[in-house]
Amino acid sequence: MRERMYDMMRILVEISLQGSNILNDEHELTQALGSHGFQPDEIYDALSWVQQILGERGDYAESYSRSSRGAAVRILHPEERLAFSPAAHGLILRLYNNGVIDDFLREEIIQRCIDLAAEEIGLEEVKTITLLILLKDRRDALSETVREILGISKVRPSK
Repeated sequence: MRERMYDMMRILVEISLQGSNILNDEHELTQALGSHGFQPDEIYDALSWVQQILGERGDYAESYSRSSRGAAVRILHPEERLAFSPAAHGLILRLYNNGVIDDFLREEIIQRCIDLAAEEIGLEEVKTITLLILLKDRRDALSETVREILGISKVRPSK
């Protein structure tokens, strides 16, 4: 199931990078995944998963993100270290050190990658999850630097 969920997220990111607002349009998301052969129960799971992105941020996270960024050093738990390839973990660190993501987004990316990964989490998984999160609510965060770090070309504006 995790592999199918990751496949759906990859498709949604690809469509969103083409300028679609699919991550915020339930009808469009349902139609697109249905046209790719996914079943209604899988689509419902994907829809729920996408709707929860950054959903739990709330007041706690707002005050947390306003605190001094980087005040705490994030060390991967031994199980997390085994889950992420060195390149994947390096990409998260690069995003963080370049100010692309804050403490909360770093945790969101790590957790979402772990949720979706069936095997070792590689570079592509981190890129996909990061893009999914940024395209969902922070499309404006896809600056030239972010696109360069993630290795993507120009992103079309939302429809």
